Amino acid sequence: MSPLPHRTMEQLQRRQAAGKLRVRTSGQFRADVARVGLQKAFSRTDVLAAGGCSVSTQASLNIGLGPCDPPIRIQRAELAGVRLQCHGSNNSLTLPLGGGDRPERSGATVLNALLKGASVPFVASGEKQSQFPRQELVIQVDLAGLGMTRLLLPRAISENGIVAINSGEARIWSFHGPLLERLGNAVFTAPGGRGIGLSSPRLHCLGVGSPVFVAGAIGVVTGGGIGHQPHCNRLPGGHALAPGATAAVSADAEHMNPAWLRPCWFGELGAGVMVALAAPVPLLTVEAAATAGVGDHELQAPVLDFSIPRRVRPVLGCVAYKDLLGGRITVRGHAVPTASATSLRLTDHITSALAEKLRDGSFPLVAPFQPLPEKPTLTPVNS
Repeated sequence: MSPLPHRTMEQLQRRQAAGKLRVRTSGQFRADVARVGLQKAFSRTDVLAAGGCSVSTQASLNIGLGPCDPPIRIQRAELAGVRLQCHGSNNSLTLPLGGGDRPERSGATVLNALLKGASVPFVASGEKQSQFPRQELVIQVDLAGLGMTRLLLPRAISENGIVAINSGEARIWSFHGPLLERLGNAVFTAPGGRGIGLSSPRLHCLGVGSPVFVAGAIGVVTGGGIGHQPHCNRLPGGHALAPGATAAVSADAEHMNPAWLRPCWFGELGAGVMVALAAPVPLLTVEAAATAGVGDHELQAPVLDFSIPRRVRPVLGCVAYKDLLGGRITVRGHAVPTASATSLRLTDHITSALAEKLRDGSFPLVAPFQPLPEKPTLTPVNS
């Protein structure tokens, strides 16, 4: 069989404009490869829709508040009882979505309420100045009343995840969920072959300016994310054996669907927000298709022991996603039940929604302005 020709982004864009773009979800494409072979699956697929739905404790909502009369120079502010960060500029505020002392007083819960159409109290104060005579502002605001609202996800997408376990004698409350003592469970943080990073090693499909479907809104990759580590250990096919490359994403909150953005609570650790997102993975070459077609029985994640509270945790080998998704792995000779720290259901929902938008042309197919950096951002702090 003669090799299939390479494609270009321009060809795929013309197909999309003509309503002829051939789109599969990453799961559908892997099933096609297993059923009919790589060459045939590639010949009838132009783009994959891949996704994820993981928890972020570092996310924030950037707010650009409009002016009031008389003017106030805001030095302290709260939204629904949650303290906002003030940045010196009169209208630049940030709502942290992590932290909080109880679930109802977390930024993640406030954002979820705003996305559902709620109106919440906004209280601000500042020192009286000649151009800013007002000292206090107390109003009710909804999402539109906050002006510009952009969700910032400093680690929105990772190539791969980890498997968290606990070999110690006491239960551990982690940002991945509870880890039961004596290898009582294993929690994995990536969706396997459904994911963007395991469909496109090194996140080659993404770069600065790449559009991403974030909880129903069209967001954009702003650069490498927190913990960006493109030079990690990899399988022979290039798939990461660690979280690997990461991407930061920004998106307008006003267009988000609250079904795809949900608050989470981790007890004494505070809050986080679970965000479903998806991105297109163009199949420009048969080599890219071969990488994207690798099954969950070959894709692996590292097992880390969280009973050791150190920067570098013990790695107890790697396990296949087929076993993780199947509900049981073997660690040190013990059968350990598994659970996902991501929502596989929401991952499938948003991935299917993106596939439909790619087909009907309502989601742009755009090449990035520049690739993600090769320089890692994962720089240890030594003391």
